[in-house]
Amino acid sequence: MTQPWLDGVNGTEVIPLIESTERVIRVEAGPGAGKTFGLVRRVQRLVHPDGENVSGREILIAAFNRVIAESLRADVEKELNRVGIDETPVIQTLHALCLRIVGRELRILMDHERDAMIFDIRQQNPQLCQDHRLSSHTDQALRDHEAGHILNPFLWNAVQQWLRRHHANLISELPTLLLARLDAGDFQATRYSHVIVDEFQDLTEAEQRLIVTLMKEDGNLVALGDPRQSIYKFRGNDREGLSKLESLQGQPVTDVPMVECQRCPATVVAAANQLMVLYPSAPMISTSTRTANLRLVTWNTPLKEARGMAQAIIENYRAHPEDKHLVMVTRRKFAFMLRKEMSAIDPTISVDLNFSESLLERWAVREAFIFFCLLVDPDAVTWRAWFSYQNSQTGERFKANNRNAAAYLQFLAATGDAVTWDNVAALATESRGTNRGSGGGILWDRATRALAIRCEVSEAFDDPETWIAALFDDALWAPTSTIDRDDAVADLKLARDKALAILESEKENSPELGGIDLLKGVARTLRYQIATREPFESETEANITVSTLWGAKGVTADHVYILGLFKEALPGHRRSEYPGTDDEYFEEQRRLFYVSITRAKETMFLSRPLKINRNEAARLGIELTPGPSPWPIVEASPFLLEILAFLPSAEDGEAWT
Repeated sequence: MTQPWLDGVNGTEVIPLIESTERVIRVEAGPGAGKTFGLVRRVQRLVHPDGENVSGREILIAAFNRVIAESLRADVEKELNRVGIDETPVIQTLHALCLRIVGRELRILMDHERDAMIFDIRQQNPQLCQDHRLSSHTDQALRDHEAGHILNPFLWNAVQQWLRRHHANLISELPTLLLARLDAGDFQATRYSHVIVDEFQDLTEAEQRLIVTLMKEDGNLVALGDPRQSIYKFRGNDREGLSKLESLQGQPVTDVPMVECQRCPATVVAAANQLMVLYPSAPMISTSTRTANLRLVTWNTPLKEARGMAQAIIENYRAHPEDKHLVMVTRRKFAFMLRKEMSAIDPTISVDLNFSESLLERWAVREAFIFFCLLVDPDAVTWRAWFSYQNSQTGERFKANNRNAAAYLQFLAATGDAVTWDNVAALATESRGTNRGSGGGILWDRATRALAIRCEVSEAFDDPETWIAALFDDALWAPTSTIDRDDAVADLKLARDKALAILESEKENSPELGGIDLLKGVARTLRYQIATREPFESETEANITVSTLWGAKGVTADHVYILGLFKEALPGHRRSEYPGTDDEYFEEQRRLFYVSITRAKETMFLSRPLKINRNEAARLGIELTPGPSPWPIVEASPFLLEILAFLPSAEDGEAWT
């Protein structure tokens, strides 16, 4: 009689992943090869009474991000419930696991807070300005140190001094912090008999060591991944981690290759193999019976691309409303353009921007979010964030020069490193012209603005839902003079909805709390999700999801649309602070495109503009070759050129729609 964990198994590739009892198993699985299916069935075998009958508490599944972790949890629970098992393993991201085991709440810096920290430490340590001409260079030097690429003890000590002063931590510190505690003998009971790691190639070396340390001495490790899908060098990932598994674990490794792609049509698989032809991994083999619906479309400008693709996407959605639709963009700001155009065509269709950093992209939302935290859960880092900007009525040029570092540090010292609303009120009673160092006048402006808004916002926290809705009211943050006010209003609504969704979750998890205590939980959860760059999932599934190429990792869809496929955007120019060489950067961008096209189960529309205005390119963060033309022609992405043999001929977008 077939064991339940083998019910419905197609082919033979996945069976070793499900059934192998070897100590260390390496599963190199291409996109759509069924590794998630195999992972879920392996867990079923481990906990099933007819299998190994292991307690769920003995199994750790480490996922790359929160959305993938929650998807895995849902899949595992559904499968276990199907066979009558009420056992759930530990399924978490590594960062969440670190926070849970350490058992104390750590204040993790968000990107805009880290930005202010960089200016502060440069102000306090002139040597850093000599070593790194720009603040962005200092930031990249810190990232190189965090990843272990190039150690910089002076910079690291300056950062640690700032973090202690502000009672905060970097996200990169979490694995190292837990690893040190484990090595020191703490948390000995927190080890697992079975450890399963998804996307192993996206771990840093410290995270890899942590995974091994979390195993019991006689434990079992399954490392799943694909070096061809390694796209996070900028966060310090070790692309060769899978190949180093023997030395990392110190034991023989059993290989379980999975090359059959069950997701993508044969044409897409052939194109993906073409991109990876120089990589040592075995090419994928398509087992899908679907016929690919492929289109390559060109548009005169990015704006026409956004308008035309919005129309095409909505028409295809209307034809297939029950299917999943995923849009990917090569620049985040393309997503805002596209959402605006889709909303103009049909405002009833919900469009979810599935990348958390977009929540604070607009000044109106960023200022509202920081102020929300100041009212319900103020801390040193949040005050620092508020004072790192200058007042802006238009939503432009809101970043203050040097983030007011000189004036802020002087003010911080005067408060005894404990900024409070009383300190801010005292600052506002002084003359704006009082000498406080560079940025002192702007610091005074920010203090008076905080007090003025506080007078407009009720602090009666007894009805948190109503209070959140009032706090994120666009009348407070997006006056009629705001550039792209419609987008700012839409993003404020998005921030409000995310906060309300978290509030409902906080109520369920802590029914004994109310008022300000509930709102504190919302602020801390929202800060954590943004700090860890977790994609936001909608409480109700959106009709269409829009993501960056990076944000689509782990996501699949029946219909995939990729916009902005021109050379200046993909690969684009490597910034000087990006780790590695130009060639390494180029190859990572190739892998990024490989990941992107292998999300599609059926439809794939590839789109690019033919020219772009120089001013528009600058706003989008795209570097163009210098020249006299205000509308230079842009070239197709070289990765697109490599797969032209598998695509239909390019169509003019105007005629196509």
